[in-house]
Amino acid sequence: MIKNKRIVTLLMLIVVFLLAACSNDNEQTEESEPADTEQNETDTSEEGTESESDDEAVTEEEESSNNDEYIEHQLGLNIGDTATVVSSTEEYKYEVTVNEVSYRDELENVTLYEDIFVLADVTVKNVDEKSFDAADIFTPALGELDSNKYIPAISPDYLQNTSEITLVEGELAPGDSVEGTFVFDVDQAKQYNLAFGHAGDQIKTRAEWEFSEDEVQ
Repeated sequence: MIKNKRIVTLLMLIVVFLLAACSNDNEQTEESEPADTEQNETDTSEEGTESESDDEAVTEEEESSNNDEYIEHQLGLNIGDTATVVSSTEEYKYEVTVNEVSYRDELENVTLYEDIFVLADVTVKNVDEKSFDAADIFTPALGELDSNKYIPAISPDYLQNTSEITLVEGELAPGDSVEGTFVFDVDQAKQYNLAFGHAGDQIKTRAEWEFSEDEVQ
């Protein structure tokens, strides 16, 4: 009888140990599940961050590529044509349209040293991503076609008191434009070449307009 009681007691102890072990396993499983969930959320968050970073990198690369895109020189243009000019140092990018060209024998408060004044009425438009002063664009020059001799435009400092001349000046935000006149004191010729940068200048993208004296008003 005593032997049977010992066996029963032993069996009860075994059952208690088994129940306790199962309870511990369940608690460990429940505790580990939130950790797995947190890890999954962290991984998902990191993946999203990496994806956004990749998208930003691609966008910046595309913008950089657009800014660095090389624009060919534009030569042999006609009056009325529009060309894109890119300066060398600051790399300002702007469009220039030569609207008309005219002769003047004299100008108010300006001394004529050569044959004639040639006035080029132009429109300058900022097509860059940054603002700049219109007065900082490349100074154009005028010469006889195929002569390789170019005379730069008269400095605006000498034209401040000339009421009939509108200077190319003022702050230009992206998309803004300004119309003004460049004045040249040159020898009269049959054919002219108006150049925003020529072969001998350090300029990233240049443009040249050709016209005859018959086209000068």
